[in-house]
Order: sequence, then C-alpha cells, then structure tokens
Amino acid sequence: MNETIQLGEISIQVTRKAITNVHLSVHPLEGRVTLVAPSGTRLEVARAYTISKLGWIRSQQKTG
Repeated sequence: MNETIQLGEISIQVTRKAITNVHLSVHPLEGRVTLVAPSGTRLEVARAYTISKLGWIRSQQKTG
C-alpha cells in the first residue's frame, strides 16, 4: 500500500513492508523522496519522522 505525505513542496512516497527499521531515501537527479516503514506504522508517525528529517532531505536534494 503506497501513500503520499506532502510537506510543503516536498512529496514523500510512503510504502509499508514487513521490515524492522525505517528507510528514508532521496533519489538523485529528480530529488524524489521515499520512505519505507514497518507494516504497523501509522501515517502520523511516518509524517512526524519525515518532519524531523526535513533538514537532511533538503540538503540531499540540493547536492543531488
């Protein structure tokens, strides 16, 4: 199940899988952001996590 979190101009594709840890990625060139989270993670928790990483996401998009 894929969902999207919108943080201002940044759109984050959220995928839930049977994993233990969260994986946040900023893909080169287009600066696309993806978040893979454990199956039971609520969307509000994923949103709070991405907000806490917003500075890192922006810096990765500038260098990518």
